[in-house]
Amino acid sequence: MFLLWLADMACMAGVWFAIVKAYHALGFGRYVLADYLNAWPILLEATFLNILFKLYHGNWLYPSVPLSPVEEFRRLTGSLLITHASVMTVLGFAHQEESISRFVLAASCLVSILLAQSVRNGMRRLMLWCRIGQIPVALVGSGAAAEHTARLILSSTYLGLKIVGTFDHRGVEIAGLERLGSLKDIVPVCRKLGIKIMIACEDERLFREQLRDFTGHFQHIEYLPPGETFPVFGARAVSLEGVGGLEMVNQGRMKLLRLEREVLDKSLAILLFVVALPLFVIVPVVIKLTSRGPVFYRHHRLGRGGRPFKEWKFRSMYSDADQRLEELLAADPACAKEWKEKFKLAKDPRITPFGRFLRKTSIDELPQLFNVFMGEMALIGPRPIVESEVPHYGTVYDIVASVKPGITGLWQACGRSNTSYERRVALDVEYILNWNPWMDLWIILRTALSVLAMKGSC
Repeated sequence: MFLLWLADMACMAGVWFAIVKAYHALGFGRYVLADYLNAWPILLEATFLNILFKLYHGNWLYPSVPLSPVEEFRRLTGSLLITHASVMTVLGFAHQEESISRFVLAASCLVSILLAQSVRNGMRRLMLWCRIGQIPVALVGSGAAAEHTARLILSSTYLGLKIVGTFDHRGVEIAGLERLGSLKDIVPVCRKLGIKIMIACEDERLFREQLRDFTGHFQHIEYLPPGETFPVFGARAVSLEGVGGLEMVNQGRMKLLRLEREVLDKSLAILLFVVALPLFVIVPVVIKLTSRGPVFYRHHRLGRGGRPFKEWKFRSMYSDADQRLEELLAADPACAKEWKEKFKLAKDPRITPFGRFLRKTSIDELPQLFNVFMGEMALIGPRPIVESEVPHYGTVYDIVASVKPGITGLWQACGRSNTSYERRVALDVEYILNWNPWMDLWIILRTALSVLAMKGSC
């Protein structure tokens, strides 16, 4: 808790200091740093709100696993908005309009919202690197779901969990983890080790038989049904005359939210096109000067309902790209394997030198705004795929084809092309099942940060 709190306070204080200094240096007002130092109680208010919103996990206040990244972003945004709005209200009632600039407050609020989660993630990486602050958990189960969960926990810099050991009824060990016993050993062993959180990936019947014993010891039990995928954002526990269950809301079916999304999509696309207008003048000139061929490249993709359309991009490849690819795949088995698994090549001989820059900065994807205007794509959605990729989606293709493909999406916000093909498919499905406006805002922010850092370019 302390280190995450320290990251939050450092972010707020650092943003305030930077904006006040910049505001004063540019001569926009007679505001001095001392006036803002007197507002230090804002940090106490932010701390209280963050605790109230359960943003500090792994401590006596809320000893559980962290919120999802989207939910954490939503609550951080709410906490920061309330904090800065309350300062403006207090200043108004105290008639101290000239002591602190409203512009500085508004700018600090916006920048803090944009940076808060990234600063937290930086602290999480530092904690993992130093091997401190990791929350001990027991993992129950030995099937595919348990192995998948173990891999996610071990590879995640976000969760901050440490699997102390595993329990199962089959006597099977998970690679890299110590098996601590069978199901009957869970409570006594965890009581001895002081483990208060259990992550269960076991069969429901076996899990239910000992649920009374588990709830007598564990403060938090995270139950992950084997082989099941549920929409989780906005899900809530319900009780029908004592029968417990989950209510899952398909927000993508709500007409008002769909209309809101269409309006937001078109509005942001127009805004982005206006901002990027100089690039639509400069990039075509450079493309023409550096390689032969057309300025734009149109590739067949599958859209909503499996309907084909042509995706617009700035050309980043040589005009004989297909021939170069065939020659490379025939001559290099390693590249042929990479292409078969990912439909991409880390060192693609088809890409021009300027094309590499376009892809590194994602500028080559700007013409896809035309597809958004024509209603063929959305700003945010699953990856637009070619027909040969459909078999790799298996039974989930109908889910993916139920919405428009996007210029960016959850797969891009979570690592872009650095993620495996299977992970990209899973992220596409996760986005569709859990869609909500906050997820779209989070994806836009994460994509912008990834593009600025030029990480994992496509």
